[in-house]
Amino acid sequence: MARVDHLETSRQHREYLRRVIEHTGKPPTRIAKEIGVAASTLTRLLKENSTATLHARTITKLQEYSRILLHFSGDTPALQGPLGLAEDAVPFDAKSADPAVSAAIKALIGGRQAADPWTIRTRALERIGYLPGDIVIVDLGRRPEAGDAVCAQVYDWRRGAAETVMRLYEPPFLIAASLDEHLRKPLVVDDERVIIKGVLLAHRLRPDTRTA
Repeated sequence: MARVDHLETSRQHREYLRRVIEHTGKPPTRIAKEIGVAASTLTRLLKENSTATLHARTITKLQEYSRILLHFSGDTPALQGPLGLAEDAVPFDAKSADPAVSAAIKALIGGRQAADPWTIRTRALERIGYLPGDIVIVDLGRRPEAGDAVCAQVYDWRRGAAETVMRLYEPPFLIAASLDEHLRKPLVVDDERVIIKGVLLAHRLRPDTRTA
């Protein structure tokens, strides 16, 4: 079982690296040079039969460089994830969305070069107005400040798993703004296991009311 998990992690890391290459239009050797890692770190992963994986710090550098988040895939996720947290949000599904909602999202993103829409799934930020079903915009290029609502990822590097959480940033902690006691445990931002990816814009969309 452990070898199967390792192979799956390697496959997902390889697919992620290919997305970064396609997005940037740069060869892996150049990307490696620009993020400060050995070229072989990336090139060996791209071999189809490779069992190599990326170190946590390398993934962090790639995400900061490309502004593309690593999203682990797998079986249909349960509400309670492998790290004991609830997946607070999922990437917005543009293919099945109402055109009016998609247009509103585009308008909110505006000229931001790195911003992604997400759909809230839990009540982690209910006390500041973000509810399940809300569509939010995460600005990946904005530096988080104390009091910001942020999107972060919590990693289990051994298992090749990650969960997306939405929390308030109170340095050095992430805390929930929720009445749910199961969400109240603070997370320490260490840029290794817990990494902030972006800041939520104040605007949010609701499928039934369009804006809020």
